[in-house]
Amino acid sequence: MQQTIYIKAPQCIDITKPEVTLGDFLTIYCTDSKIKHTLDHLFFYRFPQDKESQIVVSVLKVMELIFKHYPDASIENLGEGDFILAYEPPARHKKQKEILFTIFICMVAFFGGGYAIMAYNTDVGAKELFTYLSMLFLGNAKSGVLWIAIFYAIGLTIGMLLFFNHLGSKKISNTPTPLEIQMRLYEKDISTTIIKDVSRRGENIDITEP
Repeated sequence: MQQTIYIKAPQCIDITKPEVTLGDFLTIYCTDSKIKHTLDHLFFYRFPQDKESQIVVSVLKVMELIFKHYPDASIENLGEGDFILAYEPPARHKKQKEILFTIFICMVAFFGGGYAIMAYNTDVGAKELFTYLSMLFLGNAKSGVLWIAIFYAIGLTIGMLLFFNHLGSKKISNTPTPLEIQMRLYEKDISTTIIKDVSRRGENIDITEP
């Protein structure tokens, strides 16, 4: 009886060990559990152990390897046609570096965002607007400016929290945040560019030409 093997790979896969098996980057399904177990542990590629690197792989190369072991099988690809394997060796003091990098990003975002808001308020004449609103509603050009500025700052903060859908480390709702959406689009664009550039140079891992 002919076995059907279903395989699926995302566009980019992070690899944490130098010796890569099919199960490290493929989701494999087969009704025969022995075939699935064999394919999960089937050696595919070896990265240089102490060097970050990435390769672009054609799914045809994966199929070629599977057919060598199961020539009578039928393979259905449900994932990408070309995908990236990115290897990053274990780094020393990785946690400390991540903490320092996070602090640096927070400082840049805090002071950069504060400067942008102040520049925007100066550009649109927010101070003059607050003075006008104080005169309009209170009859005094200065007495209500402070309170208007305070409520403006509170409203701006609440608006940013709702827009970015985050309150500290917790999300306000389960929908993806605008930042998460843009990051996923950015990651997809990077992966697509890498795949196309490597394929044009002929450096991707593909089937052996006859």
